[in-house]
Amino acid sequence: MTINYDTLIELQKVLAQMFEIEDKIKDIPRDLNDKEAVLQKTKLDYLDLSNKCESLSAEVEDIYKRYIEAGQTKEAKEKQMELTTLSREYENLAQEIEQAKASEQNLLKVYNARKKYLEELQLKLQVSADIVASQTQEVEEETEKKDSLIAEQNQILEDIKGKKDELSKDLSKNLLFKFERIIRNKGGVGVVPIHGIICQGCHMELPQQFANDVRKDEDIHFCPYCSRILYYEPSEEDEKFDNAVHGDIHADEEEGAETASDFISSDDNLFED
Repeated sequence: MTINYDTLIELQKVLAQMFEIEDKIKDIPRDLNDKEAVLQKTKLDYLDLSNKCESLSAEVEDIYKRYIEAGQTKEAKEKQMELTTLSREYENLAQEIEQAKASEQNLLKVYNARKKYLEELQLKLQVSADIVASQTQEVEEETEKKDSLIAEQNQILEDIKGKKDELSKDLSKNLLFKFERIIRNKGGVGVVPIHGIICQGCHMELPQQFANDVRKDEDIHFCPYCSRILYYEPSEEDEKFDNAVHGDIHADEEEGAETASDFISSDDNLFED
């Protein structure tokens, strides 16, 4: 079976395009699913951060309330101290005032630290809210155009399949099936030349007789190593291949000539005196 390798090479390009479009159609909803998963995680992170802010805000409010109460306690004790005349009571009030001052100062320090942390979290929460809004908008836009993108790619795919059908009309279903598998598994390259006895797909050295059969172009040959379809293409390697083949033939002829010469020489000796 002979084959038009130019047509096969053109079919190779069309099949590679077809597989690329088919993969793209599969990737469109997959990309959207990935974005939806990212959005879901961002929303969960936002919710977690929002809960932390709410809890911390209540904590800051409680600390501030206790700070105010400590200040009020200190002021009340100071007023009592102004009215007391007993030294024992005066000493007790002085001690309570110092404790109230220490509590007030400590609560103020904690309040300022926790309030600062709350402000940082609130800033992060705002950034997170902006990200959620941006990703939500992106997912909504992707969802709207997903169907149109798939329809567009399907139209392109139909046009490519039309070219494939035209180029493959003379191929058997079995050969076309094999060729499509080779194209998909070999990175879009399913038909390659041989240079000398070297497959230009996997660069492995082929048996001489097999390479010679490929050069005859009497049948379709698949590389025994990479499974690609092979065809003959003239190259500088041909001379090495021809020399190797013809060299073996000449060697056989010379060996046969020497044997005949020896035989004649032996017969001549029989007629000598």
